[in-house]
Amino acid sequence: MKTKYLFTIIALLSFSFSQAQLLDKLKKKAERAAERTVEKRVEKETEKKTDEALDEVFEEKSTKKEKKSSKKKSNEEGSTSNSGNEIVTGSSFFPNGQVLFSDNFKQDAYGDFPVNWNTNSGGEIIKVNGEKAFKLNPSGTYIAKTSKLPENYALEFDLVTENLDYKGLSGSNFGLIFSNESTLSKPKNGGKFGFSLWKGSNICNQINVQNWGKTNGKIDNNIPFKMQEKFNTTTHFTIVVNKTRLRVYIDNEKAIDLPSFLSNNFGNYIQFYLKGTDPKEKHIVAISNVKITEEGEDIRSMLLKGGFSTTKILFDSGSDKLKKESYAFLDKMAKVLQDDITIRLNIIGHTDSDGDAVKNMTLSKSRAAAVMNYFIDSKGLNKSRFMYQGRGENEPVADNTSAEGKAQNRRVEFQTLK
Repeated sequence: MKTKYLFTIIALLSFSFSQAQLLDKLKKKAERAAERTVEKRVEKETEKKTDEALDEVFEEKSTKKEKKSSKKKSNEEGSTSNSGNEIVTGSSFFPNGQVLFSDNFKQDAYGDFPVNWNTNSGGEIIKVNGEKAFKLNPSGTYIAKTSKLPENYALEFDLVTENLDYKGLSGSNFGLIFSNESTLSKPKNGGKFGFSLWKGSNICNQINVQNWGKTNGKIDNNIPFKMQEKFNTTTHFTIVVNKTRLRVYIDNEKAIDLPSFLSNNFGNYIQFYLKGTDPKEKHIVAISNVKITEEGEDIRSMLLKGGFSTTKILFDSGSDKLKKESYAFLDKMAKVLQDDITIRLNIIGHTDSDGDAVKNMTLSKSRAAAVMNYFIDSKGLNKSRFMYQGRGENEPVADNTSAEGKAQNRRVEFQTLK
């Protein structure tokens, strides 16, 4: 009996001990579970805070990127000053006049001197990216076989250069000379612009302009322009002459604009010149895709002189509806008005003498209004900058008895308002 009682006590003690261990294990397990719960919650809160912080970072970057993109767009369309003012510049010119001279050298054999040119040195036709180009010799002057050029024209060409880095280029120079003489020698009255071809030096990041002669303005100046990045590649030049004014665009970016540079109107012939390159160093300076077009005096100059009239704005017969052929000229004119917000215009419509005089007066006025509304509605110009009138058939500039005369009388006139 005592033994059985003793076993019972031992069993109870063992059970109590096991139960205590179990409780202890359960307690520790519960503590660990609680710790893991806390850890997970901390991790979750930390992750949340991290995500919020990252969102703020990316939002800030996105905002900066948008601002940068907006600034870039602003720079493409114009630019914004520190004061927030929008500054718009016009830096492109795309010739579209009658072609006076064109040479892509297709008729010339490789290795030959081109037939449409003269020189005091030499040169040859080479192949560049599968196309022909005219490689110039150093210390040479070159002139195309053209007639005397008009007062207003545009010259386009591609300048192809290779191996212009450092050696042998310290005295190199390329440029154009404007002259009234069809000669390869330096003219008595003339002007030129040119630049160093020494890519290894910053000296090429400027364009020198000079003119000389008894009646010229004696200009001799260096104009900053990053020519260095234009070498060892193909660069497009557009040279625009409007009587005394010279403008030069390089890859459609305006580099030179001198209103009185050709003050003696000596831009009737153009010489290309090259100095200082070394054939032993495989320096290549060539020209390609040469074209000269006759251009009218630029619109802005004519407006600043008081205005002009044009027959390039066309309408449907007996209507004020603009023809699509008119848009190119109107767009070009709108660009001038966008670039110079000080210009205000009186737009005047004119007709020929066909039909009723009263109806012609009404038609001429509605056509002038149609031109004004194109500038306002299609180009966003302010209405306050315009007036419009109709003169009907009352102010002919040619005889109304011929088709040619009637075409000249159907015109739109632009008068600059003070």
